[in-house]
Amino acid sequence: MPINTMDKEKFLKAVSILQGRYKIKNRKEKPFDVLIHGILSTRTKDTTTFPAQRRLLSLADTPQKMLKLSDKEIKDVIYPVGFYRTKAKLVKRACRVLIDKYGGKVPDTKKDLMSLPGVGHKVASLVLVWGFGLPFIPVDTHVSRVSQRLGIVKKGTKPEKIEEFLEGITPAKDRILLNHLFVTFGRDICKPVSPLCYKCPVYELCEFSGKKHYFDRGKKLFNPAKT
Repeated sequence: MPINTMDKEKFLKAVSILQGRYKIKNRKEKPFDVLIHGILSTRTKDTTTFPAQRRLLSLADTPQKMLKLSDKEIKDVIYPVGFYRTKAKLVKRACRVLIDKYGGKVPDTKKDLMSLPGVGHKVASLVLVWGFGLPFIPVDTHVSRVSQRLGIVKKGTKPEKIEEFLEGITPAKDRILLNHLFVTFGRDICKPVSPLCYKCPVYELCEFSGKKHYFDRGKKLFNPAKT
């Protein structure tokens, strides 16, 4: 279990501030669509994953239809997602398990989802949140980065431990939105390189040792550390 360096009240305040800024609402999609997205998304940016997902689902939007496609057809349509050859095989294997073990339906428990080829903690949680509207927290690179920078968990904490810890301190009503909220914040302001600290709405709550001490001087950005 990661060590908490930011008390629960402070964390929930940060979540409240970010939610007030971004007005995140829960997304609801078909569980099978989310499953396909999750399998394709590993080590691939959303800008590549979503178009590939749409192309594939336009050919086969059920496990039964997917198994009628050849490996080559799937590979060709999902390219250029990372590891597209491996992922084409994982998609077909997952669909086979869905048919043989779950009657062609996507299961709604984390244990069952993680029994599918290509599905780990993050993908299982994505399916539960987006597909079934259940209160889980998928931990991707954005959630991991923001959680560590805010001081919610120690630097270097593994995603599975971050997920466990966040789900333990976050009310159910907020859990379902937390991934989307932190992803939005991570793309908008808390970027991997050169975060826009001068725009950060939770700057005062942030414990990131590398945060920039900016403040606004009219239209110019001033960093007192450089004076």
